[in-house]
Order: sequence, then structure tokens, then C-alpha cells
Amino acid sequence: MSSLFRQTLSRVDFLVLVVVALGLLNHPDTQAAQPETVAYKHAYYLFLDGAGTGCQSCYVPLLITQNSLEKIGAAGKGEEGVLIITYERDSIWQNKGTVHLHAEQIEAVPRIVRLNVNRYRYQEISAAETIKLLENPGGTIPISRTSVQGMDLGKPTLEELISAFKSLQ
Repeated sequence: MSSLFRQTLSRVDFLVLVVVALGLLNHPDTQAAQPETVAYKHAYYLFLDGAGTGCQSCYVPLLITQNSLEKIGAAGKGEEGVLIITYERDSIWQNKGTVHLHAEQIEAVPRIVRLNVNRYRYQEISAAETIKLLENPGGTIPISRTSVQGMDLGKPTLEELISAFKSLQ
């Protein structure tokens, strides 16, 4: 064989190997499973039902869910939600993470939800208001914070929640 033929053959072999390797990399069985993003669509401020102690009413929980609380209550099933404690609805004070909501915790007609030992009146807020809080977790009220760690959400991340609510606009 001539040396030109061997060079051509080796280039063709190399190209074939590259194409096969790329095909294997893009094959669904070899790709890492992409984490499924949850489509959060509803956000509620929770107002303590009754008198709290001290400045308990200053810390207003924000509950973010996939389905409306009315739908969760009517379906009779549970759903995961994200619970964030805000300071005066101005800034994120603390992330409580995901919470499981059971249908029996929700009373749709008086708009009451029970979390932990407290009863809250709930009020749905707009996607724009939710995005405003999530994009500016430090808020505008100057307060002393022991750490900024409470503002980190983990999973879902702030970016994932912002993206979910921006898709609603």
C-alpha cells in the first residue's frame, strides 16, 4: 500500500471513531439524568390568624406551591411547597425549605392554612411581586442580620424559582 492510502485510511478511521464517540455521548442511555424542574405557579403570604407574641407578625411566611391551595385541598392529596420566612414582606429572612402540605391543613372558604402549630390566613400574590422579592432577597428595610445564610434556598434555588415565576408573565 502506498503511504498516501494509509494516511487517508487512518484519517477516515479517525473520523469514524469521532462520529461514533459523539453518537455514544449523545445517546439517551449515556446522558446523565437531568433533574426535573418543578413548575411553581402560586405564591402566598401567610398572615398569623390571631395575636402572636412579640414581633412574630413581622416575620411573614411566603408559601410557594405548584398548584393553588384550593386545588390541593380539594384534591385530597398532599403536595410539596417551599416555605420562606420574610421580614415584613420586604426581604427573605430564612429559608425553611420544602414542606409537605396535606389537604386537611387547608380550609379554602375561610382561606386558612395550618402549618406546624399555627393557623394562617393566606393571600395569593402576583408573579411580579414574587419575582421582586426573590430577585432582591436583601430587601429595602435596613435591618441587622446575624448572617446572610438564611437567604440561601438550596433546592429549589432562587434562580429556579425566579425562572418559574417569570414564565407565568
